Amino acid sequence: MTTQRYFSLGRFAMRDALRYAGVKPGDCVMLPSFICRDVLAAVATLGATHDFYDVDKSLKPKNLTGVDTHKSIKAIVAVNYFGFAQDLDVFRDFARRTGATIIEDNAHGLLSRDETNQLLGQREKFGITSFRKTLNVYNGAILTTSMREEEIEAQLAYDESSISSRSKMLRWLSKFESFTKIPVVNIAQSLSRLTRYISSGSQLPQRDALAETIIPGLPNPNRHSVSVLQDLNESVEIARRRDLYLKLQPQVVAVGATLIFNELPINTCPYGLPIYANHNLKRKLAKIARKNRVTLMTWPDLPDSILSCAPDFYSQVWLFNFK
Repeated sequence: MTTQRYFSLGRFAMRDALRYAGVKPGDCVMLPSFICRDVLAAVATLGATHDFYDVDKSLKPKNLTGVDTHKSIKAIVAVNYFGFAQDLDVFRDFARRTGATIIEDNAHGLLSRDETNQLLGQREKFGITSFRKTLNVYNGAILTTSMREEEIEAQLAYDESSISSRSKMLRWLSKFESFTKIPVVNIAQSLSRLTRYISSGSQLPQRDALAETIIPGLPNPNRHSVSVLQDLNESVEIARRRDLYLKLQPQVVAVGATLIFNELPINTCPYGLPIYANHNLKRKLAKIARKNRVTLMTWPDLPDSILSCAPDFYSQVWLFNFK
């Protein structure tokens, strides 16, 4: 049996997962160094500290056996990158040695399962899934736990506000694109980047100095966003994502990119197609994205303390996002 709570952002779900796991001020939380810097705010809001473990090119953890276990390591985060199931055996061994609680970060893994057909985000006592990253919704994340209903706080009140104008526009553009085959979403995103470049000199959003310490907004989930999730035709969405992945695979290999995952396991619902590629391939990759009406993006926005010492391949990750 699983218990679920909805939140606006995965960071709020992660914060509460850590809190229920007993993380207190001064405790240490282990995170992969290949992680979006925003996740650090969930640790910081509890007054806890973080330490990093590296991952290899297959995005599996490195050297967990060599971690200094004299620290007060209360939790370790295992990430199902891009919806592909992380092998949890090494994390379970680490947990046995240290007493740390495993938090399954399944932000990208909505609808994805492992080789035993178990839903990702439900394989440990605590898991988080950020469905706003997968679906065209205003916000939305889920905390899943094996704790009983009465052991955790009640569901937060829903944000009953109507869908934002921006979200309405994106959904309308997406439907128009599906009907006409005109890549209006990519056009709108390109115009947004051009506007940003004219105003700030950069096509990318400026790094938020507070992103690693403060979770923005309120934790209350939007009612409409949750309704979209609950009404989702799961089999159709899974098929769409898998078909796109298999369609794009030979195209990106043909231009010189390298697949991060060599196979698409039968139970995997991919967040997108992740690849390794040099930046000189950007134009070719962007052309493939436009042709297939998907979004090309880099990931992740690394923590400040990792930027100068990250392995080279961290900066070579591109993602064809299927949202």
